[in-house]
Amino acid sequence: MSQKTVHVVSHTHWDREWYMPFELHRRRLVRLIDDLLDLLHADSEFRHFHLDGQMIPLHDYLEIRPHQRERVQAAVAAGRLSVGPWYVLQDEFLISGEANVRDLLYGLKAAREFGEPLRVGYLADAFGHVSQMPQILRGFGIDNAVFGRGVNNWNPALPAVTPEAERGYKSEFTWRAPDGSAVLSVFMANWYSNGMEMPTQPDACRDWMTQRLAACERFATTPQLLLMNGCDHTPTQKDLTQALVVARELFPEIEFRHSSLGEYVEAAAAAAGELQTVEGELRNQFTDGWGTLTNVLSSRLYLKQANWRCQTELEKWAEPFSALAWLLGAKYDHDLIDYCWRLLLQNHPHDSICGCSCDEVHREMEVRFQKSETLARQLSREAMERLAEHVDTSACPDGAKPVLVFNPLAIRRTEMVVCSADFAEDAAVPDVEVFDGQGNLVEACLEHDHGVQWGYHLPDDRFRETYQRRRICAGIPMELPPLGYATYFIRPRESRPFALPDSDAMANEFLSVELAADGTLNVRELTSGFTFRGLNQLQDSRDAGDEYNYRAPEEDVTWNIRLEKQSQFATPLYQTWELHGSMSDQGALGVRCFVTLGRDSRRVDVRTEIDNRKGNHRLRALFPTDVEADYATIDGQFDLVRRPIRPWHGWTNPSNCQPQQAFVDVSDESKGLTLANLGLPEYEVLRDGRNTLALTLLRAVGEIGDWGEFPTPDAQCQSEYVTEYSIIPHAGPFEQSPAQQDAYCFNWAPDTIPAEVHPGDLPPSGSLLTLTPDTLVLSALKKCEHRDSIIVRFYNPRATSAAAVLSVPWVIAEAHQTNLDERRLDQLAVHEHSVTLDVAPKQIVTLELVPERG
Repeated sequence: MSQKTVHVVSHTHWDREWYMPFELHRRRLVRLIDDLLDLLHADSEFRHFHLDGQMIPLHDYLEIRPHQRERVQAAVAAGRLSVGPWYVLQDEFLISGEANVRDLLYGLKAAREFGEPLRVGYLADAFGHVSQMPQILRGFGIDNAVFGRGVNNWNPALPAVTPEAERGYKSEFTWRAPDGSAVLSVFMANWYSNGMEMPTQPDACRDWMTQRLAACERFATTPQLLLMNGCDHTPTQKDLTQALVVARELFPEIEFRHSSLGEYVEAAAAAAGELQTVEGELRNQFTDGWGTLTNVLSSRLYLKQANWRCQTELEKWAEPFSALAWLLGAKYDHDLIDYCWRLLLQNHPHDSICGCSCDEVHREMEVRFQKSETLARQLSREAMERLAEHVDTSACPDGAKPVLVFNPLAIRRTEMVVCSADFAEDAAVPDVEVFDGQGNLVEACLEHDHGVQWGYHLPDDRFRETYQRRRICAGIPMELPPLGYATYFIRPRESRPFALPDSDAMANEFLSVELAADGTLNVRELTSGFTFRGLNQLQDSRDAGDEYNYRAPEEDVTWNIRLEKQSQFATPLYQTWELHGSMSDQGALGVRCFVTLGRDSRRVDVRTEIDNRKGNHRLRALFPTDVEADYATIDGQFDLVRRPIRPWHGWTNPSNCQPQQAFVDVSDESKGLTLANLGLPEYEVLRDGRNTLALTLLRAVGEIGDWGEFPTPDAQCQSEYVTEYSIIPHAGPFEQSPAQQDAYCFNWAPDTIPAEVHPGDLPPSGSLLTLTPDTLVLSALKKCEHRDSIIVRFYNPRATSAAAVLSVPWVIAEAHQTNLDERRLDQLAVHEHSVTLDVAPKQIVTLELVPERG
């Protein structure tokens, strides 16, 4: 190895909120940056400070010290302070793929206001890394990643024949995404505090440096060594210049450089030879399983559910429908949409979204979630209302009310949708009849009569108006076009008799469901003829862990909660059972399950309401699959991830919980079971001989854990909660079934708005964007950040290539493929209303469509 260069990078790892509330951490942040700016002015040899690779600490500081902005900009311009690239240092697994992209998009945008952003994929303390992160980084022109978790340290004592993943990794290796995108990765094997508090006294410095250099060289593959001079919330080491002078005198053969992370990565890349390669997600899979912090997936699940709602509102509704309305002349309010995103991203730092902070932190998060969701919901409604103004509803029959139904998915779907309509407050509505957009009578039923409801309008041109209306809901089976809408007209009619079924079985052409004696479900998939037995077994167990880790007590006890049918409800379109159960152990736990099978559905939907008055326990729903499989398929960030069901032989933790987004599936060549969820990210495939899927519904604990004693009574979750999930049996292997589309339809239901009767330039029913084949997944539809055009992002989660066809009802003047930063790459051929391109396996594609303007 040639002459060593030691890169000393001054930094602080800034957890915005954690064991103290945000404002108390900010008080320390303000003092830190005040002192840093003074130090940069006073000490010209203090070359650089790394502000943790995220922008939000700087925003938080300038909110208190706006007059310091010029000093900050001067430090950035001089190359002495790094800004960006992230907006926050997020947990990658607990947020959507799109939210990971927006984190970089907003971070780089904010950083450019101060100067040139840092081009380092800094992911210091994330609790593992998603498979597609190298592709995401490359999509923003970043060719490297720096992190401290996810893989094992290199262990040279193991035999040379040991598989590389088990033997561990050195400090530098190549990390490859499933699509082939690769980045140079720097693994901080000695953590991001290995250069903290460098001594200035010679003897102490000699001993300190000798130990640190030996630790670095143990894992380094190049003579470029990294010392991270800082740690969690550490103030700047003000005498570092003096310490470096001492180090240079003690070790004249070594170059000590007060460096930046960008300089270090560039030097390491230039010096690197042939490196180890790792592919896919990095979750410490080859450890004993005790240090993964994986059960943050289920800490304070109400936060994860709120996050799912906010992401849904922004990604599936506010942005796409605002963009589509903009094409028809409406305003696209970038500022408000950006505000909603920033509020949401402020809840994505790992200590925040992971639910592993003090109670005050998570109470403030709930307010941010509520603000983001409420405003995004309003933007969604306004966009749908603008679109509705253009839809031809003139076929409305006398006495009927028009309703528009919107589909946020780029796939055609058939399902029952509940639509509401308002009539005069004295109207009699014993039943309903429904007509489609052409005025043809269609099947429907009265779902619910809400009686007289009070409401108000806020017109743009006059004072507010109040009203009282009789509100009814109609269930309508319908086929909805991809990312489109359909018009229906609802009218009162005389009641029709319907015989309520009275049995412990439900069935349609796809599934039959039987209620077993213990309250579990036996579901038969009629194509394969296979019956999945004992599904939705609610199991409670004690938890001796904390917000980071589930830990069974030494004498573990579990209870299977017996459910009994209390009532049932049925219409010609679906049937629902209401099941109740309870148990008591150091507090009471009550549950109510509503199990629904739609007439035309391939799913069994479950809504479980929980009344928790217990502490220190975990409630899960179990689904034995009895499928012989070695792998599970998981909906991940821009990926369908195949994970081994059995961990490697060195895994000693009895638990092996894992993250998911919309669903997890276990299948073989003849059958499978997909379990979809709404904001419940923790699952486990039990090693019980039945490959039972376990879905965590609630985890209640009483302390943060980690480095101190921090009680968290709110984390006991002693309140009422609602969880929703769906059982989706299928014939054949997952890849050849419609289970992926069924799971997405469960996750993102249609939405409805009332409409007026008028002619329009849009037909009564239509698609606003189609994307084929339906294995491709639409991730974003938005207005471009920089130009008057539309951005469409989709991805291919499969291991096979696809010939994509994207079609829209408006004329495309130009089409470009862009990177994730929305910078143009290649111009594409346009066929008036469509674009075609080949999509590689696992590829994320971003297109810019420029509309033709008349």
